[in-house]
Amino acid sequence: MIQPTSITDFNRSNRELEAFWLFSMFVAGKNSDFAAAKVHAVMNKFDQGVEPIYQMRAMTVQGIEDLLRACRVGQYGRLTKAILGTMGVDLRTATLDELMAIHGIGPKTARFFLVHSRADCNHAVLDVHILKFLRANGYPTAPVQTPSGAVYLKWEKVFLDICKLNYPDKTIAEIDLRIWTEYSGRAA
Repeated sequence: MIQPTSITDFNRSNRELEAFWLFSMFVAGKNSDFAAAKVHAVMNKFDQGVEPIYQMRAMTVQGIEDLLRACRVGQYGRLTKAILGTMGVDLRTATLDELMAIHGIGPKTARFFLVHSRADCNHAVLDVHILKFLRANGYPTAPVQTPSGAVYLKWEKVFLDICKLNYPDKTIAEIDLRIWTEYSGRAA
C-alpha cells in the first residue's frame, strides 16, 4: 500500500513501481490519501503477484476506463489514456522526456515519479508546497500554481540551487518530502 508520508523507495519491485506510477498519476490535483486509497482499490482488482499495468494490457480501452470508474478514481479519460501510453514504457529506465510524452503526464507528475523512485534524480517537483516554500524563503515572485515550460525550468533551477546550497547532504527526495510534510501539515 502507498504511504504518502514515506513515499520514497529506490528499491521497489516491478509491481510496487507500477503501483507508485499509478499513484503519481492519480495524485495530480488530488489529496494524497485519496490517491493512495484509489491505487489500493485498483491493485486489489488484479492478481497480487503480477504488475497491474501489465495485466491491463489484456483489457480493452473501455475495460480500463470501467475499472477506473468502478474504483471511483476520477479523471477517467486522462488516466485511461495515460495508462495506455504507459504500456510501451519501461518505468525503470524511462527518461523525463519519455514520461512527459505520455498523454496527460506533465512536468510535475513525471518529476515526482522520478524523484521518489530513483536515487540519482535531480529534478524539482514544483507543487504548491515547494512554491510556497520558495515564496517563504525570499522569492515572492514564485508562482502560486505549478508552472509549465520555461517558467517551470526557471523555478526548478532556483529550487535545486537552494537545495545544493542549504541541504548538501540530503537527496532531492528527502527535501521534497520534508517540505511537503511541513507545508501540508502532515507528520512524517
